Parts: sequence; C-alpha cells; structure tokens
Amino acid sequence: MNQGPIKYVQVDYWNYWWCVYSTGREFSPPHWAECSLTDDVSGETPFFHFDLYNLHELRHMIREQDFIQPDHPDYPAFLRRAETLERGEADFFIGALYYKDFTPDLAFCNQPLSPDRTLTELHSPPLSPHYAVLFLAEERPLTPEVLPHWLTRLARPLFGQDFTALLSRVPTPEEAAASWQSEQS
Repeated sequence: MNQGPIKYVQVDYWNYWWCVYSTGREFSPPHWAECSLTDDVSGETPFFHFDLYNLHELRHMIREQDFIQPDHPDYPAFLRRAETLERGEADFFIGALYYKDFTPDLAFCNQPLSPDRTLTELHSPPLSPHYAVLFLAEERPLTPEVLPHWLTRLARPLFGQDFTALLSRVPTPEEAAASWQSEQS
C-alpha cells in the first residue's frame, strides 16, 4: 500500500537482527526496535529516529522498572498511558522526546543590541525533536514485516503527512550469524 513518498527504515543495530533470526540462544523475537527514518535508501539524509516498543516490552519495562522509576513524578501518568494501550483506547503513546542542542553561530551571537533588545533577550529558536520513544498497541513482535507497517501507519498522526516506510536493507540470516560470531570472539 503506497501512501505518498517513501521513507526508508534503517535498522543498523545487530541486536535487532539477532532477535529476528534467533541467532543466539537467549534471543527472543524483537519486541523493540531502534531505527531511523531517512529520505534516502543509503541513510545519508536523516528524517527522524525512534525507539519503538510493543506491549510485551512495555509490560516488561513496567515490571522491571526499566523506563520510569515508581518514585518519578511522571510514573502515574506513564501507567495511565500504558493502560490506554492495553485497553485498545490508543494506538501509541510517546514516552520521551529528545532535542538536539542549539549552538549559535557568530551572526546570531552578534545581533545588534539596544536598550529594547538586550543580551538576555536573544532566545534560542524553538527546536523540533529529532528522536522519540514510542510505545505501540501491538502484541506481535516488531519483525521486519510489522515495523514498516507501524511507521507507515504513524506517518500522518506523528508528522502530518502520508508516506510509505520501507526497510532499506534486510541482512541475511548468514550475515546476522557472522555478526553474532564476530561479537562473541
């Protein structure tokens, strides 16, 4: 199903592929994915970065207190959001957003100052996030078939545009096994 332009999903973390192919004995199907969306198949033009978690992993994180500690002020809101996913009342929720640092150039630093516009009024411009942690209302593992489906589905609600998300590269089971062996040596 093509919905406008294409964004490419880059999964460059071998742990994901080891889970996909059950490369090591301790690996289960992928219940999480760290990935980037890019405007080009080679991954040179970044669009956005994600950590995605399904319901299985969300339950695990709550049980193990991995994401938010119970004494954190956001913990009750986090649990309420998790419950909305469990009940099927939402498709996703955003657990965290990350922003790049703003470092002004000399032109910004040397704007004309006056009694009406002082140094303390040179505010940084509003920044957009570049990375999000999303929890999905998904029971299935986030396999190479499920992952692009979710990123395509979330295009409009997250970015206000339609696009089709396609995996840019799917390593072979042999490549994953070779990577696993290399990591073990």
